[in-house]
Amino acid sequence: MKKISVIIPTYRPDTYIFKCLESLLNQTLPKNQFEIIVVLNGDKEPYEKQLSEFAERFGEQTIQILYSEEKGVSNARNTGIEASKGKYLVFVDDDDWVSPNYLTNLLSQADPNTIVLSNVVAIDEDRKTPTQHFMSDAYAKNKGNKNVSLFKIRSYFSSPCGKIIPRNVIGDNRFLRNFSLGEDALFMFDISRKVKRIQMASPDTIYYIWIRKNSASRSHYSYFFRLKLAMRTAWRYTTIFLRNPFGYHFPFYLSRIVATFRKLFQKTYK
Repeated sequence: MKKISVIIPTYRPDTYIFKCLESLLNQTLPKNQFEIIVVLNGDKEPYEKQLSEFAERFGEQTIQILYSEEKGVSNARNTGIEASKGKYLVFVDDDDWVSPNYLTNLLSQADPNTIVLSNVVAIDEDRKTPTQHFMSDAYAKNKGNKNVSLFKIRSYFSSPCGKIIPRNVIGDNRFLRNFSLGEDALFMFDISRKVKRIQMASPDTIYYIWIRKNSASRSHYSYFFRLKLAMRTAWRYTTIFLRNPFGYHFPFYLSRIVATFRKLFQKTYK
């Protein structure tokens, strides 16, 4: 069994995905200890050919290219989970990249009951300089802590990226395919009941986020759309919580509800 499965969902990828893949191929962790699974969804060509040609340069066992006709990042991630063989899962978005020591450092602190969080650096697409990001702020506040609480690090549970997740924590849980926004946070909340410990990796263990203006999470939506989505998302959090009310961290659950309705005052999702 591979130690780590890296899952990358992609839709109509641009050249930035090759920077993402190169950062993973340049890891200090030996290549026989991890696999890279790229799940292309929606439009197939010329993207599959381009990805396959890139992967062939490194051998079939290093990068696996999967295709799903169904569009959607949730479906792509679920496809990757099903195909993965690693003891631990690492999610990377196709326009992001990681430091060379990323997998080594995360794995060195991982165990079956622990999620290890990396440092996060967001880069503005236009200025090519670091910019503010909620996970960067959360890391700065908690770095150096050997065992942080779920509530203190709640911002990290808005995304599956920037961390290493044990397979047994994910279990049978999957990303909701009928949510196009907020599905990441719902997934992370769902699996939070199985997390016994949270650790912070060293500051040089970096997940780089490429902040693009045209990404779905930064698009503008009407107030009616945001209200409808907030009600639906809050109800979903509640149904998850009520399935096992003593298994979930109640303050963390409340923070998810508050964060959901706070988006009513934001025209962009980020």
